[in-house]
Amino acid sequence: MVQGGDSVAMLERRVEEKFLEYCLSIGVQCKKLRLASEASWPDRTLMYRGRVMFIELKRKGEKPTPLQLYTIERLTRDGFTAGWSDTLEYMISAVTQWRDSVDKEHNDLARIRS
Repeated sequence: MVQGGDSVAMLERRVEEKFLEYCLSIGVQCKKLRLASEASWPDRTLMYRGRVMFIELKRKGEKPTPLQLYTIERLTRDGFTAGWSDTLEYMISAVTQWRDSVDKEHNDLARIRS
């Protein structure tokens, strides 16, 4: 018999797996970094064409801790794209929009250089 907590962990893992699969399918690297000195660091670091995005994944209905929100705000203030979500659909939408904006910037720069 599966315990309630084990069931929730399994669902979280499945959402994270689907998110990773999606990122890979659109050419975005998606890494899970664990920083010993920063427990509030976002769950996933996404990389694409020299740009970085940070995303904190949450269980449905759960919100980031105040320290996690502070870290996301600090990253955003420093010029990074950073955020959090508790739904797979929103995560996919956010990553797609971010990747498209990076592509547009890359294509605009290529036109200027040629």
